[in-house]
Order: sequence, then C-alpha cells, then structure tokens
Amino acid sequence: MGSFPYSSLCARGLALRLAVAAAVLATVGLVGCAKQNTPQAEPKVTPPAIAEAGVLRAGIDLTYPPFGGEDKGKQAGIDVDVAQALAASMGLELRIVSTPASEAVSALAGGLVDAMFSVPISASTVTSAAVVGSYITDGPGFFTTAEETVTVATIGARAIAAQQGSESFWLLENALGQDVVQSYPDLRGALGALADGKVSIAAGDAIVGAYIARDFPTVRFSGQLGTARPLAVAVAKDNAELADALRASLDKLATDGVLKTVRTKWVGNLPELQVPKS
Repeated sequence: MGSFPYSSLCARGLALRLAVAAAVLATVGLVGCAKQNTPQAEPKVTPPAIAEAGVLRAGIDLTYPPFGGEDKGKQAGIDVDVAQALAASMGLELRIVSTPASEAVSALAGGLVDAMFSVPISASTVTSAAVVGSYITDGPGFFTTAEETVTVATIGARAIAAQQGSESFWLLENALGQDVVQSYPDLRGALGALADGKVSIAAGDAIVGAYIARDFPTVRFSGQLGTARPLAVAVAKDNAELADALRASLDKLATDGVLKTVRTKWVGNLPELQVPKS
C-alpha cells in the first residue's frame, strides 16, 4: 500500500490549498507540490528537546496511504503534510523515519524519532508517551452508491463486503454472524465490488476508504460503523519542551485552517467522525 498516484493529487489539491490564506500556506508549504525541508524561521526548540539541531525527526508509517507513502521517490500523505507544516512553523527541517504506529512508544523511548504521528489516543498511550494533540479522527465506516445512511440495523439481507481480517470485517461478523460478509484481500477490492454492483454495501476504514473512493465516482461514505478514534502527535513522556512547542504549533495550524485543508486534500468532503464523549 506504500505507493499512490500523488502527482495527480497535487493538481487536485492546489485549488483547495488556495482557499486558505496565502500567507499561511506560504509559511507552511504543504508537502509534494511545494519545496520540502526549508526552515521558515529561527528554530523554536534545540537539543536535547530534539536529537539533532535544526531537525525534527518524525516517525511516520510510509506503507499506509493516505497517511504516509511514496510516489516516484517523494514522501507523501496526510501525516507527511502535517509533519512538514509543523516542522516549518517551528523553523526546523523535516526528516521522516518510516515507523509503524504500533512501534510508537518504543521508537520514542529509544530515541529513534523526536515525534510520532498517527498515534491512537488511548489509556496506554497516555501513560507511556506525551500526547501533543490530535489532527484527524479515523474509524470504520460504511460506503454505498446510494444517498443513504447505513447502520448495522439497516443492512438487512443486502450483500456487504469488507477486507478480510479488518476491524470492519470483525465488527460485522460479530453483529451479523459468520459467512454473511463477503471478504476481499484489501479495501480497494471491496469498494470495487461495490462500484461494480456485486454488493450493496462495503465497510472499511473511513479515511482510507474515502481516499480510495476518489477512484470510484459512484461510491460515497454512508455512515459510521464503529467507534472513531483521534489520531495524535506524541513525543517521549519526559520531553515537555518539545511537547509544548509542538502543541502550540499544532493549535495554530488548526486555527489557521491548515489541518482542515490537509484533510480535504486527501479525503474530500468526508464528514467528521464522531468520537464518544466519554
């Protein structure tokens, strides 16, 4: 999953980026269509808050589009754009270290990265790392080709597809019983089956599905399947200086509309997923 047609997304994302104040985007410079690794200001943090002076080492999974991937040798994705925006706003050069989110705690504790991206906010994360803040929310969802809102209760006898072994697959198997869900090797296959009329509903990760659905014009997001979770930037538990600096920069990116622009660039008009208040 590590490669995707990023060059075409640059062209499509250009109009969206222009919707944000030109001064903001000139300062931040979204990755891919803009020049990378150009510090914009005096560094706001120095060693030992970061391992190397002038550099932010960001842990990003480059095998999981649209969060991270590579296209023709260029690093690209939601996490890459957010990391580049944060680094630029802090006067730092971005250096990406391909790291699965599942290894976030060990990568931070071992000093392999300064900050990790796409870290799910959970009780275990909070106790073992310093969570800076969330920049996107993800979770399982339904996709159809009709204007409707789907829930487990409204599926009925309709054919439904999901990626074998995915969170969505197991949620549906638990709710509907075995052998009800048609399984596919990946979410693209399930959404392709939906677009071809082989099934009436497909289920899968909302962010990934919305990104893939751009290749299937008739496919649309039609409701949340399970619990959504905020994905966050995290640093080592004892690195309060870097956490404070990143938090201030992340808050400013949110206020200036940059985070919304990055999200829209990759997943279009996907509705915001609802996270339980508890």
